[in-house]
Amino acid sequence: MVQYSVSPEAYFKVVFHAAKYPHLPVNGVLLGKEEAGQVSIVDAIPLLHHWTSLSPMMEIGLDLAGRHAESASLQLVGYYQACERIDDVALAPVGERVAGKLKEGFKNTVAFVVDGDKLGSGEAALVPYLPEGPTWRPQSGAAFAPSSNFKFTSNELPQRALALVREEWRHEAFGDFDDHLEDVTIDWLRNSASFLPQTVMDRSIRIRGTFIHAPQLGNLEIFDDHLLATDDKGVITIFEPAASQPELDSCAFLYQGNGLHLPLMEWLNTYAFKAEERLDSDSALARRVYSKLATRLIEHGTGTVLFFGTIKAETNLILAEVMKSAGIRAFVGKLSMDQLSKPSYIETSAQDSLEAANAFIDRCRAVNSVHAHEHLIEPVLTPRFVPTCSDELLVGLGELSEKEGVKIQSHLAEALDQVEFVRQQRGAEDIDVFDRSKLLTPRTIQAHCTFLDAPSLSRLHDCGTAIAHCPLSNAYFSAAPFPLREALTAGVRVGLGTDIAGGYSLDIMSAMRQAVAVSRMREGARQVKIKASAGEGSQESLAINWIESLYLATKGGAEALGLSTGAFVVGTPFDAQQSELFVATPWNLLTVVQVTLFDSTGNGAGALDFFDIEDASKQAITIEMVEKWWCIGERSNRVGMWVQGAQIVVQN
Repeated sequence: MVQYSVSPEAYFKVVFHAAKYPHLPVNGVLLGKEEAGQVSIVDAIPLLHHWTSLSPMMEIGLDLAGRHAESASLQLVGYYQACERIDDVALAPVGERVAGKLKEGFKNTVAFVVDGDKLGSGEAALVPYLPEGPTWRPQSGAAFAPSSNFKFTSNELPQRALALVREEWRHEAFGDFDDHLEDVTIDWLRNSASFLPQTVMDRSIRIRGTFIHAPQLGNLEIFDDHLLATDDKGVITIFEPAASQPELDSCAFLYQGNGLHLPLMEWLNTYAFKAEERLDSDSALARRVYSKLATRLIEHGTGTVLFFGTIKAETNLILAEVMKSAGIRAFVGKLSMDQLSKPSYIETSAQDSLEAANAFIDRCRAVNSVHAHEHLIEPVLTPRFVPTCSDELLVGLGELSEKEGVKIQSHLAEALDQVEFVRQQRGAEDIDVFDRSKLLTPRTIQAHCTFLDAPSLSRLHDCGTAIAHCPLSNAYFSAAPFPLREALTAGVRVGLGTDIAGGYSLDIMSAMRQAVAVSRMREGARQVKIKASAGEGSQESLAINWIESLYLATKGGAEALGLSTGAFVVGTPFDAQQSELFVATPWNLLTVVQVTLFDSTGNGAGALDFFDIEDASKQAITIEMVEKWWCIGERSNRVGMWVQGAQIVVQN
């Protein structure tokens, strides 16, 4: 299936044209190019608002637009129209004829009709039409959703376009071919008067409300009635009175919730290797799976993810492209393994594996946009784990990481059968194997680390290596809980992860609750042991509380990934999720919150109910309310998300 992407310049011009003549039909053409099944729509030329029939004026306008496209090394790749009525989204007969004519020169021509209702609400306002025989029909399914073959190059385009019309009146200076016929000074082919560089790139926002974050372990801060502003790069510039996941197996989304009764090594052979190989052999399937994965991540409020990918570079590049299109910050790891895997799913030698990893670094970095603040994709060196990697490969990856400054991820001391396997295979602990290969660095994130003792945790701290704690996955495959409190006491950077399909849920909220529950069970077992031996316990509690888990899911995860986000601090990127606490009362958890008025009628949103136990007279968010959200809040409470200052649409 052909993929279509729409640039800011193209979308804004279509919107400006429709907004300038809201009660008239308007039309125009789309400029772009096609490469490897991807049609990039990079510009639009507005034609008419008077002579919208197939007239001599239309013929002249089309000819001039075609010449302009050719001079820019582009093609006419589509047509657009807006109707007189905002509820009319039918492609007019003249539109079918013009689109059909364009199709003679460009096989994958598309026609868009502007949806006036969605345009006014800040939603994606283009209805795609594609040819079916002699007629043109609307694209089936929701366009411009994460799983659609129609994408915006930046997710915030619909809301940004609406703001440019309502707040800056950019459409007033916009002109089409009809306007040019009346005033030849109007540059209808370029429209530089209304289309300025900052029109596209500006991510600046100003929001007033209540802000909540956990900037340090065990410390929750609630800022009532504050103002937050960002610059055009999505960096916080003002914060004054007025959610990242560190570990997730992307391909495992394909077999999420399967085979959790098996030991780790058997589960890998039964499910993991087969699913990864299947994705590597079917790029269309990979794109469908990863598009759905992006949708699910957004639904669950996750905007930053560290991915374990597959062996094949092309499959991981699809993952990177899908996440970039969705607006998710993604650290993408192409697996490296040269031994002890399926014969059909393995790299032939350490040298071949190293060359593939080196090439992937450049190709993955190239997925990013031109502007540095929009660089959301980063390659990660990913030796699967010690059993599947030769010493030569591990040493080479350590050298490559140091040379390129690239992050490293792997699995360390995850499960009992894996730990014992390494002891027999290498005659050493896997932490020793990683260390002597120079793979324990400040750029390294190791998943699980369940069977590490206190000296080993101190060793990770000394190396600067971070840990991705995945409590649900550990419950199924590790046979022991991760010593979380000991790791935190040792000063190790720890972030919270979900590890699908080792854990069956993508929801970082579930991971927070599981982390607390597991830690409380550990502390309970310690207390029982102390009482059984008639001793006294003076050791620090092994249990963490809900505020500490919130830190691990936000600031802790960001620090594990080497990011400065995760809290509301001037000079750092604005990453946040927005939740609704009360019915029809928006508030942003981990971000802005509208100051709310609420009563004791129990009118909570989603699973939340509030009665007299909450002091309604305060008219402010309290720590008890945030704790209730942490305990029983659900997906229906989540209504928005930002990554690097760009708003991402949540599909509820």
